[in-house]
Amino acid sequence: MSKKINWKKEAISWGIMIAIFGTLYLTGWHTPVMGKIQSWFLATHIFTPSIEEGNTTPFNFDGELVTPEGEIIAYSDLKDKTIFINYWATWCPPCLGEMPHIEKLYLQLKDNPDVVFLMISKDNDFNKAIKFKAKKEYELPIFQELKSPKQLKSQILPTTFVIKNGEIAFRKEGMSNFNTEDFKSFLVEK
Repeated sequence: MSKKINWKKEAISWGIMIAIFGTLYLTGWHTPVMGKIQSWFLATHIFTPSIEEGNTTPFNFDGELVTPEGEIIAYSDLKDKTIFINYWATWCPPCLGEMPHIEKLYLQLKDNPDVVFLMISKDNDFNKAIKFKAKKEYELPIFQELKSPKQLKSQILPTTFVIKNGEIAFRKEGMSNFNTEDFKSFLVEK
């Protein structure tokens, strides 16, 4: 026995969905709304990073970054640090979804002199990233790359790397909740 489709109800429900998504898109709210939804998923700890020990690649500290204040920092200045590098953009919902969790991790480790966070904006206009950070009142240090190390190339946002003891010790393409005890221990262990 087949069920008869009520085309009028079906058309109304599709019309409502299209109106909601169209409104979000036209107002520019689709990115922050999708980012917030993804952040809720990350809060469930469904997406946590998998740390594989012993899978490292030597890193050639050949890049340069610039701060919002215009200060230039060379990767080579950070050779003796554990470096958490996250590539993100203000137009990337998964990036916005993981940002609150990275902020919490950063706040726990910001006073550790051996761990450095580099939140590298891939926005074409760095001022967008600066305004976003100010609006969200994040303390995370943001940067723009002047010269990118070839080893950190990725076509996916967000992408996260950890450089430890002169080697790429971790790489993750896509969003994740890095604010876990295991990942924090991974960052602070020598």
